[in-house]
Amino acid sequence: MDSVAYNRLMPAESIFMKAGNLRRLCEVTFREGKTALVEPYAIYTAETKRRLYLWYQLASDPPEEPGWKSPEAVQVVSARVRDETFSPRPQYDPFDSQKYPVMHFCIPTADGRQRWADASRSLASKQDVHVGG
Repeated sequence: MDSVAYNRLMPAESIFMKAGNLRRLCEVTFREGKTALVEPYAIYTAETKRRLYLWYQLASDPPEEPGWKSPEAVQVVSARVRDETFSPRPQYDPFDSQKYPVMHFCIPTADGRQRWADASRSLASKQDVHVGG
């Protein structure tokens, strides 16, 4: 199966996670038709009980400022893994439990630390684990 057909069959969140795991850029499309080229970092539930993406946006159509964005997951209707790669930004901090109370998916930090997906808040003591070192 070619990658275009594969991307059409998978939900946007699954494609976003695949891109993050591979450290490849992801092109997302919103309900209203806007597209964005992003570095995929995390999927989490905020205090508002809304499921959100965390990404660093590089470009968009229509154009808007690049930077950290956390759009609601329900607003993203499709995603596509791109060939271009990225390295985690030093500012990326998935361990902020005030900002990211429940983490569903996240990539390791630039220095290799990994916050595991939370089954509940009681797992907070298991969140800071160093990978590969």
